[in-house]
Amino acid sequence: MKFKYLLISFIFLLNSTILNAQKSQTIEHLQKIANSTKNDSAKAAALNQLGFEGDDYGLDGKKFTEEGLKLSTKLNIKSEKAIALLNQSQIFSKKGKYDSALIAIQKAQELYPKKDSIKHASFYSKYYFSLGMLELPQGTEKDGALKNVLNALRFAKKTNDNYLTTVCYGAVGTAYNQLRAFDKAIESNKEFLDYALKSKGNLSLAKAYNNISASYLNAGNKELYDQYSKEFEKLVPQLKNPYYNWLLVHNNALSFAEKGMIDKAVFEAKKAIELAKKAQVPPAKLMDSYYLTAYCLSLLKKNEESNQYLNEVSKIAEEIQSPEYKMYAVSGFAENYAALGDYKKTAEYLSAQISLSDSISSEKTKINSNYLHIKNKIDQKDSQLQLQEEKINRKNLLNWLLIGGLAALLAIAVLGYRNYNHRKKIQEQKITKLETEKQLLATQSLLKGQEEERTRISKDLHDGLGGLLSGVKLQLGAMKGNLILTEENGNAFNRALNKLDESISEMRRVAHNMMPETLLKFGLQQALTDYSNGLSQGQYFTIDCEFFGVENRLENSVEIVVYRIVQELINNAVKHSEATKILVQVMRHDKEHLNITVEDNGKGFNLDEMKTKNSAGLQNIQSRVNYLNGKMDIQSVIGKGTSVYIECDLNQNG
Repeated sequence: MKFKYLLISFIFLLNSTILNAQKSQTIEHLQKIANSTKNDSAKAAALNQLGFEGDDYGLDGKKFTEEGLKLSTKLNIKSEKAIALLNQSQIFSKKGKYDSALIAIQKAQELYPKKDSIKHASFYSKYYFSLGMLELPQGTEKDGALKNVLNALRFAKKTNDNYLTTVCYGAVGTAYNQLRAFDKAIESNKEFLDYALKSKGNLSLAKAYNNISASYLNAGNKELYDQYSKEFEKLVPQLKNPYYNWLLVHNNALSFAEKGMIDKAVFEAKKAIELAKKAQVPPAKLMDSYYLTAYCLSLLKKNEESNQYLNEVSKIAEEIQSPEYKMYAVSGFAENYAALGDYKKTAEYLSAQISLSDSISSEKTKINSNYLHIKNKIDQKDSQLQLQEEKINRKNLLNWLLIGGLAALLAIAVLGYRNYNHRKKIQEQKITKLETEKQLLATQSLLKGQEEERTRISKDLHDGLGGLLSGVKLQLGAMKGNLILTEENGNAFNRALNKLDESISEMRRVAHNMMPETLLKFGLQQALTDYSNGLSQGQYFTIDCEFFGVENRLENSVEIVVYRIVQELINNAVKHSEATKILVQVMRHDKEHLNITVEDNGKGFNLDEMKTKNSAGLQNIQSRVNYLNGKMDIQSVIGKGTSVYIECDLNQNG
């Protein structure tokens, strides 16, 4: 019975693919929705999900599948009806009704709406999975099952369904095992193990360790089988699920049988039977444990006891309508009776075996014929599906290219607009700069003209009118000695001479103020000091001057402008502020920056009112400040005085 032993190993792998990777809370939530009185799409979806997963929690998956199909048909929800049909195909496959399973799959495919979405991916993952599970036990196509379960896994990865992805990974490993491509099976199950480790689900992890250990056992690597089966064994107590207790013990029995430790294999196999009954595992799984026990007992020459377990196999095979398993039982009976020397019964069972084999062969031929007929239809639909998927992919690619093109155009437009604004701003700055330079040039020309005119008038007053008045004074002084005047006329003549002296002094003062020689000869510091001292001499106010960094001469034009600014500010303070103290500060921090401060303790004034009056004096000062590329700040508080602060950038002026 070695052939059947290998088959059991395969079926164990196949059935182990249907393991749940979701938390029990999810199942409880689905049950609440399924038991609600409200018949809607949510209830239909919950029933279908329980139909797909329920068996793994001791629930009646077949019952939920039937209810889901009934409700989705009543509500005419095509997508949910299609999923219910796929669940139904799984039930047919387990019973060996492969033609009915295939028809259900065909109906599901025709019914499901063609949409590109997560739900679409979930459906087609289950669709290809169902096809793969249908082909695995039949072996109708050498690698057809593998192609389908690989497609199922491809779609499952597009969803967030951990359970579905887990199922598909297990199916891929099973398909490789069936093809005896054990290296590929191991590689696939390692990928599954990586996925399970990332998903951090104990059930997924247990399944991965279970499958990879089985792959190593089939490949004959008992050392790695032991390593991974121990990892699976560690997780089983945490799962708290009787099904996995049975699976662990059943696996151990298989391992002992493979290693030739038959007594231990029998002990574990019998233990597995009790656990299977307790866990209420599907009948086919219980049958596997019965058959494994019978097989091992026959190896120990305990043929009569082996027949007892084969009787249980035969009963379950009849129950689930599985002629293949019934034939395996009959074959086992024949071998046992031959070993016992009962050749009459041996002949009877061999005859029954031949009859069953012919019947199965004929049924398989019929099934395969129907299968291929329906499969051709499905393949045609599948080709249409692939063409449609390619069309959708091309459409999506075109949409992405269009979106990318529009995004590129938008980016170009934005960059172009920003570039235009930048160039516009630069142009405006250039225009502003030219206008400023033009204004500065005009101011410079005006101030230069004013200073030149002041210089000319100063010279005319000093040299022309001053010389003329001095000559008149000398002549009058000479006449005084030659004239005989009365006392009264003499006094009048003397007063006239005194007035003439005062006029000459005033004329010289005015000429000096218009263009002080001290400024031209000795510089700004000395000129302002002399001006302040002369103005405050004999007055009720004092003027204090402080200088820093102006020991070295500035440009002549700059010194003249600074002198005029300070002169005007001092005159304003003297005329309007009634101040007793005036402070003047002129400081040069470096070659580029010059600060001017003029403060007084006078009566102050209202700044807002002053701004509305447009004072000619302030405008004159401001124009000179602009010439020096400076900024002027005036602070004044009524009753507390006034402070004028000016900061000039000599570098830009130069």
